[in-house]
Amino acid sequence: SLGEKARDLVDLMRKMDQDADLSGRLASLAGPLPRPLRPGETAAPPADRIADDGDKRPAYRLPVIGRVVTGMGERSESGIRSRGLSFLARSGSQVIAPAGGVVRYAAPFRAYGEIVILDHGSGWTTLITGLADLSVAAGQTVDQGSPIGRTGGAQEPVTVELRRDGEAINIAPLAAGT
Repeated sequence: SLGEKARDLVDLMRKMDQDADLSGRLASLAGPLPRPLRPGETAAPPADRIADDGDKRPAYRLPVIGRVVTGMGERSESGIRSRGLSFLARSGSQVIAPAGGVVRYAAPFRAYGEIVILDHGSGWTTLITGLADLSVAAGQTVDQGSPIGRTGGAQEPVTVELRRDGEAINIAPLAAGT
């Protein structure tokens, strides 16, 4: 049952990545050229777009202060390998955006409680599960450190997963300086 729930969550993340990829490709298309002021004159060239190197890692912070209860790659009692870190924090603790980005999903999802999916650009996304309350909505842009929600009971872990093009990334080296 837990394995099936984990696959459902991975499927949701994959769909969100595909949607973000399509959105990015559509945004990179040149818009319509403005019409000339007088017939026969040439139109202004389109504005240059800033190139994205695609390899830059986002600056990253841990989203909540608490005790690490599950590390990256650890197996649960049901045999599922962790794709992120899980923390036990005090009830009602504030959870923050680990890096700036756009909120792609902010709502309950199955048994994971309230979840937030942040799109940091260049294929980087963060999934945060186990929230009791949300303070963001889908489509909202957040800065690093912006409040995104609060924790529930002391025995409900908050899990954070960082992904690059759908692949789980160990956040420990990125957040080591925080």
